[in-house]
Amino acid sequence: MRSAHILAIGLAICICLTASEPRADDAPALRLESVRLGSTRNVHSFGKNLLCGQPSAEDFAAAKKRGIRVVVTLRTKGEVNWDEPATVKGVGLEFHRFGFRAPDTLSDAVFDGSLKILSDARSKPVMLHCGSANRVGAVWLVHRVLNDGLSIEDARKEAATVGLRTPGYEERAIDYIRRKKAEEKSVRPGINKRFVDPKLNVTEWLGRFEIESREVFAQRAAVVRACKLKTGQHVADIGAGTGFFSRMFAQTVGTDGKVYAIDISSGFVEHIAVQARKEGVENLTPVLCTERSVKLPPASVDVAFVCDTYHHFEYPRSTLASIYRALKPGGVLVVIDFERIPGKSREFILGHVRAGKDVFRQEIEAAGFALIEEVAIPGFKENYFLRLRRIDDQ
Repeated sequence: MRSAHILAIGLAICICLTASEPRADDAPALRLESVRLGSTRNVHSFGKNLLCGQPSAEDFAAAKKRGIRVVVTLRTKGEVNWDEPATVKGVGLEFHRFGFRAPDTLSDAVFDGSLKILSDARSKPVMLHCGSANRVGAVWLVHRVLNDGLSIEDARKEAATVGLRTPGYEERAIDYIRRKKAEEKSVRPGINKRFVDPKLNVTEWLGRFEIESREVFAQRAAVVRACKLKTGQHVADIGAGTGFFSRMFAQTVGTDGKVYAIDISSGFVEHIAVQARKEGVENLTPVLCTERSVKLPPASVDVAFVCDTYHHFEYPRSTLASIYRALKPGGVLVVIDFERIPGKSREFILGHVRAGKDVFRQEIEAAGFALIEEVAIPGFKENYFLRLRRIDDQ
């Protein structure tokens, strides 16, 4: 297993497959849809979330019936002549205000606060509104790039659909995105260079990954048992490589379950799609990820599995944040990686793996996970198995 990143940002890989083959996709995709909500103007849904202009007092109750749990207004105090916070709270909804009225008042604090709420919008659906959805579009642009891994260009198109029309807001949003991305430096530049090469020889890597001398392959059955998967669960195999764990997971979770085989390599993703078709595996979806995101929607999986791949995370903070969002509340993260112990580990491991288990565990826990247990896998001499759980009060 290796990396869960890619150097080019994109929604999905374009693979020339027959219609009956599994497609490489970054879905289950949600789409913006124009909907009606009482007298509220310019309303769009995205899953259960609503992006819109100013709702009336009565429309908040209607939004609650649609599943909304949180209301975020981007309007400043005094822009409406009635008590919106009291009205929202009166119908049993959570209320937040991140107000601004001009580009020079669209601060980092507005983006910081709204993005934190939107990052959990799958489990706590949000209504994000302003007067006409113009300001909403600016915040949505940033959310879709930084929280969901969308390209800036695709996010700009969505923002325009939502209602963004003020160039100054867009400029502020893009500047914020670029500064935030620049804050996290690559921890290992070029570590994934081989895998993003379009000329990658998949056959060569089959000979390296699917061989009994490799611990995780030799102990694959024990690893799958240790994951404690249940029928019907949705699983993300992050850094799926040649996909042998993905196919085993697909069999374990059954036809009511689903497996997303996620990789940075278009060659591996295509190979996984073809193999799934050949073997008749219908509950497996290949996904081409990015260098910073696993490219899954919020709360879409029960278990995230990262095998011999964490040390390939070039931007671990961003990638872990995307895994956190992709997991359902209480979801499980399994991490298998190499023990890196100076004076004991092989030279290959010391040179290739940037840090040991304690450092990786600290990084993962800082991203919102708590260790459940370290599992002893018979036959593991160079690898460790950590089971962690998403903490839901982040």
